[in-house]
Amino acid sequence: MDATTATETGTAVRTPGARRRPDRHGWLAPDNLLIAALSIVVVVISILPLIYAIDAAFYKETMIGLTTQRSLKAIYEVYFTSEYLSYFWNALSLGFIVTVISVVYGVGMALIISRTDIPFKNTLDLLTIMPMFVSPFTGLIAWISLGSEKTGFINGVLAEVGNFLGFSIEPLVNIWTFGGIVWVMVLFFCPFVYLFTIGNLRGMDSTLEEAARTSGAGTFYTLTRITLPVCLPAILSASLLVFILSTEVYTMPGILGAPDGFVTLTWQIYKDSTTFPVHRAHAAASGTMILWIAVAGLWLQRRLTRKAEKFVTVTGKGFRGKPIPLGVMKWPALIIVGAYIIFADILPLIAIVLSSLMKYSSGVLTADIFTISHYVKFFSLSEVRLALWNTMMLAALAGAVCVVLGFLISYFEVRRSNRVTVTLAFLGTISVAVPGLIYGIGMLWLYLKTPLYGTVWILLLAFVAKYLPYGILVSRSGILQVHPDLEQSARVHGASPLRVIRSILIPIAKPTLIAVLFFVMLSSIKELSASLLLYSQKSPILSVLTWNYMDGGEYQFASAVGVVQTILMIGIVIITRIAFRIKLEAATLSK
Repeated sequence: MDATTATETGTAVRTPGARRRPDRHGWLAPDNLLIAALSIVVVVISILPLIYAIDAAFYKETMIGLTTQRSLKAIYEVYFTSEYLSYFWNALSLGFIVTVISVVYGVGMALIISRTDIPFKNTLDLLTIMPMFVSPFTGLIAWISLGSEKTGFINGVLAEVGNFLGFSIEPLVNIWTFGGIVWVMVLFFCPFVYLFTIGNLRGMDSTLEEAARTSGAGTFYTLTRITLPVCLPAILSASLLVFILSTEVYTMPGILGAPDGFVTLTWQIYKDSTTFPVHRAHAAASGTMILWIAVAGLWLQRRLTRKAEKFVTVTGKGFRGKPIPLGVMKWPALIIVGAYIIFADILPLIAIVLSSLMKYSSGVLTADIFTISHYVKFFSLSEVRLALWNTMMLAALAGAVCVVLGFLISYFEVRRSNRVTVTLAFLGTISVAVPGLIYGIGMLWLYLKTPLYGTVWILLLAFVAKYLPYGILVSRSGILQVHPDLEQSARVHGASPLRVIRSILIPIAKPTLIAVLFFVMLSSIKELSASLLLYSQKSPILSVLTWNYMDGGEYQFASAVGVVQTILMIGIVIITRIAFRIKLEAATLSK
């Protein structure tokens, strides 16, 4: 059909299905100017810090910083000496172990909840992903209260039970070990595997599984030969994410492992950046090693998923098959999922609340040990009040900026697709594979001698750089749901491009954009890896204050700060689910 039809006056009118030709105003066209502006913003926020982080590794260093002379000494000592290679190996081995356990347990829970007739599915589903909406560092404080050898609640309760029964029970749990590090990290990274896998399982067409059962295949055969292979791309994506997070995080391995001599590369990066004498070139060189892990993981994931997708088909009709009856296995299945919920949700919540109400650490609870003084102190200290305000302000601003930038970049990539817009979207999402610690190092070097250094605004730049990929990737999925014909029809009837976006595209994509807004806010509230390098006494935030108080031995006050931080995040989850009828996990699944 022709793109135009003729009226009685001879004027050509474009049909709704026709493709509108872009206005030709050269480089001064509004679209081109906006794309140029977005490109500058993305380069400054996402690319320059990465370049500076890598470049800083090639300088001579003093005890207080970098010189102007080039040197390969830091690169050599990081890449070729046993000290730093051992730190690198510790990070790899820890990441591998945490990833394997998280994948096995996360996929198992996803299969149980999505494919069986286990009761209370909706409740179990929500509670399983709740650790995603709590700071892992807050969870670490909770498990220190629970699992410390001498003052932990678990050993204290066991000792009391032994005394009641007339015999002595030695401490059974010690969180200050390598096993304790793995335990805490698995609890808080497992939901990522679960969420990616169950999202894929729910989007599957059950035809292949039903056909296999009709042909006499058993449940185990169907799951291992059909269901799991179809989910392989999602499982590999989740595995990559958990591995990157596990190798990037330095708070949990540093707090629990360093006293016992277990040091990961990321913890050494933090020490080289913040402890006198500083070794900033060594920190930057170590950061490049972590960066290569992420790059290699992305390359491997793309290769494996490309091969896997050749052999599977997902129709998008969603799972409509009959759930697998568990029979007598219903209770073991409930125990598998329920145990995770108890250890990841219930016990940490109880522990951190109790710890925040105690005068000092103790495994034995008595009436005279409780106090509310930590909460009185929380709201009386000007530093804490400022941190609360900064946290809420930065979260709201980071969310808004990521939504606006992400939507505009995705819009041009999808609706004005060309080499420039595709490259812009790629550059905007590249930070998804870059650990926050590296961005913190890059921004430290980039803005060290500028007025931004030491202010809340450098933290805002770090948050936007780290979470902009969510805005781009998730907005893209929302825009793709809107057929171009709707926009073209409005343009035919005289609507301007801005009117089309405001009246058609944004209202339809509104749920997705709100999900991005609150997801970025949630992530910003608990961000710690980059913040620890960039904050100052004039720009405190709750996550850094929690770290500082814990590092100073004030575990109970750190717990009180963690409780307030957790209440903020849970409040965001409740608001988005009830007020906007939006699930925040949709933002993660859309990646």
